[in-house]
Amino acid sequence: MGTSPIECNDFSQINRQQQLQRLKETTWDIIVIGAGITGAGVALEAAYRGLAVAILDQYDFAFGTSSRSTKLAHGGFRYIAQREFSLVREATTERNWLRDKGLPHLTRPTRFLYPILSEGKVGNQEVKKSWSYNTVRFGAFLYDLLSGFRSYRGGKGIKNVEKIRELEPLLESSRLKGAITWYDSNVDDARLVIETLKEALHTNNALALNYIRVVGFDHDSRNQVNGVEAIDVTGSESEKLHIRGKVIINTTGVWADEVLELNRESTEKVLRPTKGVHLAYHRKDIPINDTFAMNSIDDRRFFFAIRRNDWVLVGTTDTDYSGDPAEVYCTREDADYLRNTLRMLFPDAKVDDQHIHGSYAGLRPLVAEIGKTESDVSRKHTVLQREDGLYSLLGGKLTTFRKMAEDLLLNHILKARAAHDLPKFSETKNLTKIAYAITLSQSEWENHPRVANSTLHPVILRHLYQQYGRGGLAILQEVQNHPELAARLLEVPDYPVEVAPWIAAEVDYVVRHEAPFHLEDVLCRRMEVCWLVRPEYQGQIASSAVKRMGAILEWTPKMQETEIKRYLEYVKKNSFFYDGEIPIPL
Repeated sequence: MGTSPIECNDFSQINRQQQLQRLKETTWDIIVIGAGITGAGVALEAAYRGLAVAILDQYDFAFGTSSRSTKLAHGGFRYIAQREFSLVREATTERNWLRDKGLPHLTRPTRFLYPILSEGKVGNQEVKKSWSYNTVRFGAFLYDLLSGFRSYRGGKGIKNVEKIRELEPLLESSRLKGAITWYDSNVDDARLVIETLKEALHTNNALALNYIRVVGFDHDSRNQVNGVEAIDVTGSESEKLHIRGKVIINTTGVWADEVLELNRESTEKVLRPTKGVHLAYHRKDIPINDTFAMNSIDDRRFFFAIRRNDWVLVGTTDTDYSGDPAEVYCTREDADYLRNTLRMLFPDAKVDDQHIHGSYAGLRPLVAEIGKTESDVSRKHTVLQREDGLYSLLGGKLTTFRKMAEDLLLNHILKARAAHDLPKFSETKNLTKIAYAITLSQSEWENHPRVANSTLHPVILRHLYQQYGRGGLAILQEVQNHPELAARLLEVPDYPVEVAPWIAAEVDYVVRHEAPFHLEDVLCRRMEVCWLVRPEYQGQIASSAVKRMGAILEWTPKMQETEIKRYLEYVKKNSFFYDGEIPIPL
């Protein structure tokens, strides 16, 4: 079905001019605007059904919400309390597919623990009334029931406080009455987008281009959209590209209203963006063994402390946001909201500024619902069709991206296939419930000769498997051919291999096969380095990575310097906790 996604050589900026030529010369069955997880899912769904699809983004792939989520493939335990049972069933079903078949190396089970606390004082903090043990235990049962009892393991209740102390010694236990556990999964959200795009390209029916900004629409004699006007923001912005398409789909998330306003004086806003922030810590500073679900002591909002190997990711907030979606950052006020509860539940944890390694903020593209609070707005998706035929796929959850795309194709576009002059395409449900070509099992990985014979640290090998799957084998081949590529991007005492496993060969791999244009694309959305290393060390990483990227893309020394500066400015904006300048090695 086309080239291997591991060797997706056309998915590289090396071939950008040829890709642009193909974009302009083809009449596409579908043009998708917005290459986050929603758009990537639509591209895959359309490509697998034999339709020619082009997907475009004004920034990088996964630039917005899809690289700044809580990084979970989950059913949404808290939605049970909101009685959104169909959403939970749908999300847990999709989670199970990703974990067991779709991308099992990337979708890794983690146990959640929710502590039940009695009301009263803990130090100077007031623990408010929360859900009862029986209520949460019943919720865990419903969660397993709605998933068809196919969670990684079943939920449990633990009433023995001493047992909970043994499991989680860090947890403050003076008001502990019990705990409930259940299972969901970690996932690297941006990598999920990239692998989904690569799977679509693997069909030879799709083209994906970043840094293409749609600025208007073309219409036919019936005033129906039949193409887009766009600008390649990496080149001359004076030259407009006219791209022909039979169906145009808006999947731009928090930018959806902006797209809906193109060629129009004004439209009624359909989105209610809410801001969510996250803090990254080393697990040695928050030594938890499970992923914790908890209620804020300030407003009872549900949030998490998520164990990800030797990291802990804390988040998220949920507040209305009205600024530029591209300029959203974590503030001290956001962080203190999260740390207030952390300090009460884990008084011995080190959560102050000097122990934060990174922070980030993202926006949820919620469909507006009058009269509801931020946290109560539904995560169900919505399909809108404008009078000129423009489709918009809005809302939803990262975990349900495949189901959202299937709904759009089979329940909306298929019904209007003749009107859109689309060719016949498969109506089979669950057609894309596939094992991605990039995936392989843990045993296949461990028994492969390149892994068995590798001299790389076991943590690096685990990292390569978890992040790249079969692509990790291609990286190991490069290391075998060029041993200097085994060098770690950061090797300092503060960052042992357990928390800094990245090697130079990864940069080469993602530049050649995953189409980053800027250094920021590599370090923030292909490798997650951006969020996981303190600013004072980012200059070292940027200097190492830019040499590899620059060699492949033929950057001049001046271009490399510009890329480092651009990247470090972005790091600085995300680092309220760091006041100094970011040093750059000479």
